[in-house]
Amino acid sequence: MLIVGAGLAGLRAAISCAMRNEKLTIGVISKVQVMRSHSVSAEGGTAAVLYSDEGDYIESHIYDTIKGSDFLCDQDVAEKLAHEVPNEIYQLDRWGMPWFRREDGRIDQREFGGYSFPRVNYAQDKVGFYEMQTLYDTCLKYDNIHFYNEWFCTSILDDGNNNFVGVTVIEMKSGNFMIFKSNSGIIATGGAGRLYGFSTYAYSSTPDGLDMAYRSGLALKDMEFVQFHPTGILPSGILITEGARGEGAYLINNMGERFMKNYAPEKLELAPRDIVSRSMIKEIENGRGFKHETGVDCLKLDLTHLGKDRINQRLSGIREIGIKFSGVDIINEPIEIRPVCHYMMGGIHTNIDGQTEMSGLWSAGEAACKSTWSKFYL
Repeated sequence: MLIVGAGLAGLRAAISCAMRNEKLTIGVISKVQVMRSHSVSAEGGTAAVLYSDEGDYIESHIYDTIKGSDFLCDQDVAEKLAHEVPNEIYQLDRWGMPWFRREDGRIDQREFGGYSFPRVNYAQDKVGFYEMQTLYDTCLKYDNIHFYNEWFCTSILDDGNNNFVGVTVIEMKSGNFMIFKSNSGIIATGGAGRLYGFSTYAYSSTPDGLDMAYRSGLALKDMEFVQFHPTGILPSGILITEGARGEGAYLINNMGERFMKNYAPEKLELAPRDIVSRSMIKEIENGRGFKHETGVDCLKLDLTHLGKDRINQRLSGIREIGIKFSGVDIINEPIEIRPVCHYMMGGIHTNIDGQTEMSGLWSAGEAACKSTWSKFYL
């Protein structure tokens, strides 16, 4: 089994394969060292229904997901996600994930945009890093998982009859070109957001997997659906987690107003990301924005009212990012932000289980775009 990509999707896939068959040899190919995969940059949390005894329920998570997509997402996939993700949260917990805890010891949850219940599980504002470390440590327990760090995958190979047989790779250290042979593979290389100049993606997060799939004759779908996150800091585009607004941060214009009351009076800053992002651009277009020192129009995110203790306890990573990359300490002053390319909803065409149109090849994570289709239909 070959897995191309070593972010959250790739590592979780490797563990599942290793657990299923201890005799299976699993190769994980990554163009960077595993813990430099961009999944470490995820900040705010992972949503799951854990506490039905407190009023949350699976159907609510399903509906919030579908409604947040303007009813355009595949509803069977949304249902499958909502049903499976609670088990993943508890599985990560058993593997050692340091979820933030309530006083009673239960996993804590915070508010997030578009949800009707505070169901986002978190670990400060460094969720991706902790999830990656948890999965990487778990991978190291399996002798049949082998990592090929700093190997650049360049193409997908088939046998001429649409059966996956391997990939071509370049060992970046030596420059040697090689072929990895396998009768099964998973593409988990992330999305294409680095195509945008203002993006939360790392410079290494290029859409290699999508390119390889396209060149091998596989379909890409829904690539026009690009998610813009409301709060990227200037000038870098580095993400300010939605968890900041979940903790109570305000979006303000140059008149000092919480302008979201004019666009989403019930949800305010916790409206779905597309609504908040469009509202921000409208504020800027109507002359109520700020001018960043680089000349870019922006708005501000105000966390000062949260207080030093709460920020240091729950948003310490954001404070560090603000100081290092914007020269702003969010404890003392608002930080300049604007909508930023954050996630590609489209990707490699797969069915609900991640199977691509090529026999023996699957896709997972942001590289994939899942829907319910029969392989006999295409």
